[in-house]
Amino acid sequence: MAKSIVYTPRIRKSPFYEGTLKAGVTSFTVYNHMFLPTLYKSHEDDYRSLVEDVSLWDVGAERQVQIEGEDAAAFVQYLTPRNLSTFKDGFCRYCLLTDENGGIVNDPLVLKFNNNKFWLSIADTDVLLWCKGIALNSEFKVKVTEPEACPLALQGPKSFDMMREICNDDESIMNLKYYQFVETELFNIPVVIARSGWSNQNGYEIYIINETDGNPLWDKLMEAGQDLGIKPYGIRAMNSLRVEKSYKLVGTELSIEYSPYESGLDRFVHPNKGKFIGLEALNQWREKGFNNKLITMEVHNTTDADVLGNNPVYENGSVIGRATGGDFGFRLDKSI
Repeated sequence: MAKSIVYTPRIRKSPFYEGTLKAGVTSFTVYNHMFLPTLYKSHEDDYRSLVEDVSLWDVGAERQVQIEGEDAAAFVQYLTPRNLSTFKDGFCRYCLLTDENGGIVNDPLVLKFNNNKFWLSIADTDVLLWCKGIALNSEFKVKVTEPEACPLALQGPKSFDMMREICNDDESIMNLKYYQFVETELFNIPVVIARSGWSNQNGYEIYIINETDGNPLWDKLMEAGQDLGIKPYGIRAMNSLRVEKSYKLVGTELSIEYSPYESGLDRFVHPNKGKFIGLEALNQWREKGFNNKLITMEVHNTTDADVLGNNPVYENGSVIGRATGGDFGFRLDKSI
């Protein structure tokens, strides 16, 4: 029997949505209350395009939480266990947001425009409401909003060649360091371009400022990349790549149930940086130790490790843990 998704105002369409339809998207998931493309041609075809050529991913669902005001820098420093005291303007940093028990609320990429303005480019939890609640119950002089800005990922080994062509070898773009960004224009469209991306394949995240620019930018990029074989990809291809690289995902490996220490992200916890949410709890975790540890497993007798999620893991008939998620690693030729 045919099945369909019912479109309602509770689930938003990405600013790039129409472009993904024209490109042949075949399925979506829901991420941050917005449709996120999962698949185009096939799982392996999407993956190969990403790791061999140049690919475009609608990640408009990675919403931005904007922190503005005279206390913006202090507020962001309070939100995360990572020390941002040396954070330079025009750069990004991967950060964790922890709750009062030391659990992981989210792991945004933080973009610093200046001491009075930051973006948190978030994963799949309601960080806007989290930050608003903290701000309203504090003395920080900040304004927390969700701007129209959201990213489009241009990734793959040929992404540099493509960017060089479409920006006319603009040095402000081509000389970007890893995790650095610039406010500029592409095709006369105002954007923020960051040398970043979750694929670990080199590339850029291009943030539109105005939602109405989403589909025009998508169309321009797809047209400009034809000679390089540009194709779109979705979360299914990205999921294979992330499990190969052991990247953690909020909602699967990362959650408020587990601390950064259990999740293998203790390098982003700096307990001596000053006060932050979860400091006392994380100090206790560090001193007392913990029983859980996140590891990577090879899954035998199946090519469908993607079905794993909260499945029990047994040893000699006893449950010793749970699987968070998995997929087929094409480079490794095995399920992990």
